[in-house]
Amino acid sequence: MLKTLLNIFIYVIDSADRKRFEETGQGLAELLDEEKLSGVPVLIFANKQDLLTAAPASEIAEGLNLHTIWDRMWQIQSCSALTEKGVQVCKNVTGKKKQ
Repeated sequence: MLKTLLNIFIYVIDSADRKRFEETGQGLAELLDEEKLSGVPVLIFANKQDLLTAAPASEIAEGLNLHTIWDRMWQIQSCSALTEKGVQVCKNVTGKKKQ
């Protein structure tokens, strides 16, 4: 179940698994059709960029059909969970809203 009020939707994919880009894109499209995600910006973390077989952002965008998303902002962020490159880890999450 999705929260009713979201500021951003974060989607993580395996950049080295090119065979699943189409399937992953279909799954993303289904999620974005959810009423609770209407208009919510999307951040796609393209994980495993530390691997030589990782696809570049342009190939990922094409494989996920991101060019068909017109109702919200989206961005691809190259990253590596292994090296933490491209990922900022929030160490102090309080759960309180900013006022």
